Amino acid sequence: MTVTVNPDTKGQLRVALVAEAVSGGVAMHVADLIRGLSAGGVAAHLVVPAGERLDRSIFDDSVLDRCASIGQVPMPHRIGWRDPLAWLAVYRQLLRIRPDIVHSHSSKAGVLARCCRGPWRQVYTPHALYTLNPALSPLRRRVIGGIERLLGNHACDRLVAVSGAEASHAHEALRIARQRITTIPNGVPSFDTLPRAEARRTLGIDPDRFVVGFIGRLVYQKGLDRLIGVADLLRGRLGCPAQIAVIGQGDFAAVAGCPADAVPPNVRLVGAVAQARRYLGAFDALLLPSRYEGLPYVYLEAMQAGVPIVTTAVAGASELVDAEEIGLVVTNTDDPWPLASALARVHDDAALRERLRRNCAAAAQRHSVEAMVHRVMRLYHDLMAPRRQGTMQ
Repeated sequence: MTVTVNPDTKGQLRVALVAEAVSGGVAMHVADLIRGLSAGGVAAHLVVPAGERLDRSIFDDSVLDRCASIGQVPMPHRIGWRDPLAWLAVYRQLLRIRPDIVHSHSSKAGVLARCCRGPWRQVYTPHALYTLNPALSPLRRRVIGGIERLLGNHACDRLVAVSGAEASHAHEALRIARQRITTIPNGVPSFDTLPRAEARRTLGIDPDRFVVGFIGRLVYQKGLDRLIGVADLLRGRLGCPAQIAVIGQGDFAAVAGCPADAVPPNVRLVGAVAQARRYLGAFDALLLPSRYEGLPYVYLEAMQAGVPIVTTAVAGASELVDAEEIGLVVTNTDDPWPLASALARVHDDAALRERLRRNCAAAAQRHSVEAMVHRVMRLYHDLMAPRRQGTMQ
């Protein structure tokens, strides 16, 4: 199904934004791009999966109304026999749009879109290359890495890494040519958080307790099993009275490997919450026990809200959390002790918490969504420059 919203785009740069992941950080990134590109005179055409997967709390009318068109195609999340049909549907959308640039987001859309050959330029933002996943088997790592290397060097004009660590991985581990890689860190718009008391009351959190927040998809990548271990250590060996509030969509018990009736009493399962970042003011610290990331949006949102971060050493941690001194970064391991002890330190040291909050306020000014969109648009125009020069000659 295709919905035409604003067909009058004659003379504008035409960009097809192809995304399979239409919730969470990828969705926020694409929505911010649509707002920024349309404000900059670029015709943004959105191609997304059909069905109910589009997160309308992110892709609301203020975003969709800015699209030149919206194409919905069958695009399952998992690899399977339907993928050739998904590729054909995406290709038909691109032939309809006739874009100058195809910009795909996340690995599934990145493969499908880059396999669509045409006169357009190809840009790909993985939002955390899957080969950053430390749990990949050697065989899967070779296969997936081989696909990324082939498409990155032969079917893509530019791979956009959202952190320096991801860019280094793309070049050094996947052997994608350095000149095909551009680093553009994520940016986040300013936003208002709910007052602390109101946010805690709405989430069902103790108004007087030290509360650690987790916000994200409830998937293996995010380390929810590690979170359970952290909670046990906090109330056991460390004697820390902190509560962990978990906000996100998914099957927590299955992902955390913990039956619902065995969840530690200091863990509060909130569930999915629309515009979760508005509730960041309820937290004294943010916990990210992830196994791998690109540059998590929740870092940027916590920074904007002035909430100190405790995180594993995933991509983006050293160059944002460490460099800006807005939190504590610990070893990326399944052992929960480093995360638990770091949280206990933040709980016990009021001066440390205050220093981290002050650093958040200063750093927020350097990581705006406007800067991100400006860099993306500059990349688009740089890629189009050789074509314009060739036309003039």
